[in-house]
Amino acid sequence: MSTHPSAKEAQAKMQELINKYVELSKQDPESEESWNCLSKKRQHRKSTEKEEEKDGVLMDYLVATTTVEGVTAAEMQKCSTTAKLKLQWDHTIEADKMLETLDDYCAVYHQILKRVWPTAQRDLVYASHKQKLEEPGEHPSWIVCNVSCDHPTVPEGTSGYTRATIEVVLFCQTICDKPDPTRKDISCKIVYSASVNPGGWAPSAAVRA
Repeated sequence: MSTHPSAKEAQAKMQELINKYVELSKQDPESEESWNCLSKKRQHRKSTEKEEEKDGVLMDYLVATTTVEGVTAAEMQKCSTTAKLKLQWDHTIEADKMLETLDDYCAVYHQILKRVWPTAQRDLVYASHKQKLEEPGEHPSWIVCNVSCDHPTVPEGTSGYTRATIEVVLFCQTICDKPDPTRKDISCKIVYSASVNPGGWAPSAAVRA
């Protein structure tokens, strides 16, 4: 019997995640000893991670931050949530199918991941929520939350894949200090946070692939 939340339960969790990761976007994981710096390139690009074991399964947590020049937060979230665009840059995905629309900003997807030898091939079922965040005195920002859930059209154990679970958040904030900006004046701050449970044994390299 599955212990994953239903799509509606996952949807209800989104505001909790939004609050959590907006706060995380203001922090620096490098200041905590439990996080390891994976890479740091120039001033604006770094990634940190920590590993935890849960019920004998390796859980991998990743936080990456970067700044992309010449794009807005709205454009970055579109690249993350539009299937055709996502398949162009995320080469871990073999197939991605929408199962259900929950509302104007939340839908359920079934995603098949490319196999990473020597582990079993994985799939995901998750609710994906996107929301524009507007606070007085702050630059415009968007957040995308992907949370694993169950869906009756693809029950766990019937697809022929090992079901992985995820909690992924992409926070994007437009940075611009000019009243009439050009592309050269715009940049986007990105905070990407992910926790992955591969659903069974997998080496760290495969979990991070």
